[in-house]
Amino acid sequence: MKAQQVSNLLLGVVVCAVFALAGCASMESASEESLLQKAGFQARTPTTEKQKAAYAALPAYQVHKGTMKGRTVYAYKDEKAGVVYLGNKAQYAQYKQLAANAQIKEEKQVAHDMDNDLVYRWYGSWNDFGDASPVD
Repeated sequence: MKAQQVSNLLLGVVVCAVFALAGCASMESASEESLLQKAGFQARTPTTEKQKAAYAALPAYQVHKGTMKGRTVYAYKDEKAGVVYLGNKAQYAQYKQLAANAQIKEEKQVAHDMDNDLVYRWYGSWNDFGDASPVD
């Protein structure tokens, strides 16, 4: 009896670890940079002194709206990669849609992981009271 409880606990821990790792993988794939690229933003490395100065002044890891030659542009500084992602209004709208979808997907994954954790806890609590097994 005790060995089965330990086995069930171990199974629950392994399953939770697998779901946690899967959640991290999905979050990684929906990073800001990948969403920007999917939306059509172009990565640019500053090369001229003027570009380097503008890059240095731009706060990192945030989308910024600006006007250049009468056109609205959006810029995102990836300090680690040393690039700025540039996009237009249509690309920014696409990025916002992709980000919203990624957020919904992440929230569903978290809810799913929580549901699985609760199921294993519930099942384990019944095993403490004898040989009660879930009904198929």
